[in-house]
Order: sequence, then C-alpha cells, then structure tokens
Amino acid sequence: MASDSSMPANTSPEGYLRMAIPKKGRLYEKCSKILDGAGIEYKREARLDVAVCDDLGISLIFLPAGDIAKYVGEGNVDMGITGEDVVMESCVDVVTEMKLGFGKCRLCVQAQTVKNIKDASELAGGRIVTSFTNIASKYFKKFDEEKGVETKIKFVGGSVEAACGLGLADGIVDLVETGTTMRVGIVHFEVELCLLRIF
Repeated sequence: MASDSSMPANTSPEGYLRMAIPKKGRLYEKCSKILDGAGIEYKREARLDVAVCDDLGISLIFLPAGDIAKYVGEGNVDMGITGEDVVMESCVDVVTEMKLGFGKCRLCVQAQTVKNIKDASELAGGRIVTSFTNIASKYFKKFDEEKGVETKIKFVGGSVEAACGLGLADGIVDLVETGTTMRVGIVHFEVELCLLRIF
C-alpha cells in the first residue's frame, strides 16, 4: 500500500486511515512522542498538513486542536487526538476511544475575588465571556430557567480573564491550570486529551 508520488499535496491516499493530531504547540509535541512510541514514523514537509506513513497505511492530518472533533464528527478524518473540552464545545457525535493521560486542566466558571461570588448560580442573568459558548450556555440554562433570567454569553477567543477587569463580563468560563488570577472553584469540568473516532 504505497502512496502515489503524483498525488496532490495535502491529500490522503485512498484507503489509508486518516488520523488528525494537533498541528503545533505542546499538544503537537506530546502527540509526536506518542506516535514515536508507537513506531509510527512520518516526515512532515514544510507548510503541508498531511504526512503519509506508507508502511502502515496511515495519513496523519495536522489540524488546529479546536477543529479536530468537527473533522472526526463529520467523517472528514477517521480518528483524532484532541481535548474533551473541544469535543463538548463542538457538539458532535464521536466516541472517545481512550483518555491519553496528558493535557489535564479544568474548565471553570470564574469571577473576580472582589465580587465575593460563592456559587455559579449567582452569575445567572449576568454577562459571561468565554471561548466555550456552547458549554457555558448549556451550563447556565438551568439557572436561567430557575430564576427566569437570561445569561448573556459572549465569545472571546483569547485573554478571557481580562474581560471582568475591563468591564466586559461579570464572570468567565475558561480553562485554568492554577487559578491564581481569578477566584477559581465555582464549578469544574475536568478535561484531558482523548483519542476520538466517528460515532
């Protein structure tokens, strides 16, 4: 099963297993170590997002970690490695084959300490900023229904923690490692990297 050298760049040969992995950063480095440990050898050409492993009939597809669950869920790739937070936010039907034991962090509702918030329900009806709008909306829905209010969820792609201090939000939903900047612990979703396949 050898790939055709005349095949266009960034394509996978017919019949090869298409496996998506994060294309850069710490997640890419961790995934590369897993692949090396499994004996999966590949050469990734500069500026290309597909590496073909002819000996094994595998094509590695390098994607932003935030896109992998969608690609798997829609059948564009056969399997992938990404975070559980990405899977939850993507709202796609995939099967988690295994948790890989790295990339652990917490997805938390947070508010500034000076606000003296003791429970996430106190933020219902307020303004929440996050890059996880689907997860946040689902989470606050029960409080909104109980209180007859509507929590306003806004998307911010980066520097989420700055939103409260700058007056954009009353609280945030974000991934945390230490939680030293904001009050942490109102609610936690433990997330880690996982291996996915189509449902």
